[in-house]
Amino acid sequence: MGEKMLRYSATKLIMKQITDQPVVSNLGPTSDELWHASKRDRNFYTYGSMGLCSSIALGMAVAIEQKVIALDGDGSTLMNLGALGTVGRIMPSNLIIVVWDNEKWAQTGYQPSHTAYGTDLEAVAKATGINKTKTVTNEEDLDLVFSQALEEPGPWYIVAKIEEQEYLPVAPVEPEATLHSFRSTFVTEQERIG
Repeated sequence: MGEKMLRYSATKLIMKQITDQPVVSNLGPTSDELWHASKRDRNFYTYGSMGLCSSIALGMAVAIEQKVIALDGDGSTLMNLGALGTVGRIMPSNLIIVVWDNEKWAQTGYQPSHTAYGTDLEAVAKATGINKTKTVTNEEDLDLVFSQALEEPGPWYIVAKIEEQEYLPVAPVEPEATLHSFRSTFVTEQERIG
């Protein structure tokens, strides 16, 4: 079946397809790896916000027309399944959620998460009414489905089964600075005119 998918390599793969779309990243290694893969003002790093990555991305998707990408985790998703139900209720066509599923609560000691015991996050997403879903185990399939998600209306829910690896250095990101730089990329036409 080939090599196991690693989050950092898969993040770099996704970022090759991104142009100016906002990307919201889950806390910890997901945000660190996004920063190392592609430092940009349209990345919104959610340090200290476990369980809220997809909720923040949903809010953005409701507010703008452009595609919004969430890079979430299985543990964070499990902490806030209500967010998935809300996505299924609102059905924003411009939202893509990628869940890095390592089947662990890695940030708290590598305890197995529910997905290690059979919880199927793709099935949960389908049960909320999200029809465009896919579980992938390799970069080739991730590349194909993510490309399709960028082109077709959603919402999309992509579960990417990954293996943990040694963590990269913590990104030097401050929440206030992230918010300021991110907001500055959404200057309105009225503000441009003055």
